[in-house]
Amino acid sequence: MASVETRRRILDAALRHFLEHGYEQTTIARIRDDSGVSNGALFHHFPSKEAIADALYVEGIASFQKGLWALIRSRPRSVRAAVRGTIGHQLAWVEQHAELARFVYMRGHLDWDSPANVELTTLNRDLGAAFGEWMRPLVDSGEIRPLSMLVISALVNGPAHAIARRWLAGHLDRPPSTFADELADGACAALRGTRVRTRPGRRPAVRQRGRVTLELVSADGDVLAQGQASAELIPLELSAQAD
Repeated sequence: MASVETRRRILDAALRHFLEHGYEQTTIARIRDDSGVSNGALFHHFPSKEAIADALYVEGIASFQKGLWALIRSRPRSVRAAVRGTIGHQLAWVEQHAELARFVYMRGHLDWDSPANVELTTLNRDLGAAFGEWMRPLVDSGEIRPLSMLVISALVNGPAHAIARRWLAGHLDRPPSTFADELADGACAALRGTRVRTRPGRRPAVRQRGRVTLELVSADGDVLAQGQASAELIPLELSAQAD
């Protein structure tokens, strides 16, 4: 128990100094003095300042991923539920762990050959595999576009990261979680595949001809010209099949 508490004190002190002074200006001596541990105790847990920063980074990612594991284990019943749940958790986690989130964004990444990066790679791989398994039937049915997990993560989480960073920098006047629904709408649109659901009793899709009315509107909203044209209208179902 004492060893766990010592490690916690070192990490908490390091986080305070990394955020207040920056990584480069923070020294092992500052972390040691602030945490109140001896040199021997500090180096027993961490061989270097970089190892402390890496441990904080992995701790932040692991903390964040706990909520995503809970979501995927609940087996979301729709793409919307999964996307909204992912984004909602992401933004709520940033609000609840603002200092740790600020550090994770500041750190950015780990050196590829560091021991901590091996642990992080395993965390990311296992979570990505779990999400991929859940999505596979939806990709096969055409409900989700066939995309790599890297692109899916960028489409779903990328915009939320941008909102979170702006909030952490003090550039937003409302919490990031209030943007969750709008961000989910955009992510769902980006992931949407070609499958079109048909309502029971709906007539089979057929091509139809009709007349289309066109208006040329100025930037001020004034109608400058009008016209009509004949057009063949192709239902989305047929368009998707042609693709």
